[in-house]
Amino acid sequence: MGAAMGEIDTAPQRAAGPPAAGPARPARRPGPGMKPALVVLGIAVAIMALFGVGAALSNSGPGDYVRQPATPLAVPGTPLRAVPAGPALAPIVSGGSPPANVVAALAVPVGVRAVGVTEHSQNASQYDKAMRFAVPGSQGAVIAFYRAELGRLGWHRSSTGPAAGRAAIEVLAEKAGNDGWQWEVGVVVSPTAFGAGGTETTPFSLRLFQVPDSN
Repeated sequence: MGAAMGEIDTAPQRAAGPPAAGPARPARRPGPGMKPALVVLGIAVAIMALFGVGAALSNSGPGDYVRQPATPLAVPGTPLRAVPAGPALAPIVSGGSPPANVVAALAVPVGVRAVGVTEHSQNASQYDKAMRFAVPGSQGAVIAFYRAELGRLGWHRSSTGPAAGRAAIEVLAEKAGNDGWQWEVGVVVSPTAFGAGGTETTPFSLRLFQVPDSN
């Protein structure tokens, strides 16, 4: 019987249960955060911007923009200080005339007061307008101011002398506009008026003229 029925397994049976757990996996280490990558990216962008500005300045030429400081700038030879003329010239700027690089290359003294606009254009296609101002200071200080500032801002000063038909001094200068035209500025400085307590006020005007094509 024992040979026919086969051997009976007498080994004790193990109770059924959950499978044995495998080897524990090591805890996942946190990867590098985004902060170092952002710092590296910021440095790269700053370097590129620096090289771009340097290239722009090194390649500047006629018609390029002239950047001016946001704070008043001391002007050698005069007690007057310079600020960008853009806001003061707004009443005579329209439709891209005068071009932005010409306007950006002009300054006015701190404390200037707008007086009015003079339209000189005889030909509708030729720009010729002036903005009239008054500023605390002497005639000599205003003349010295524009002789210095026009040269600093890239204008080619052509002459300084008596204004035609007026008891005033005129400073003339030219600059290439980025609109393809040559532009002339005439700064006409009138004699100083004296007020109560010896205060000085000098009227002057900035006349911008689109030079006709000689061809």
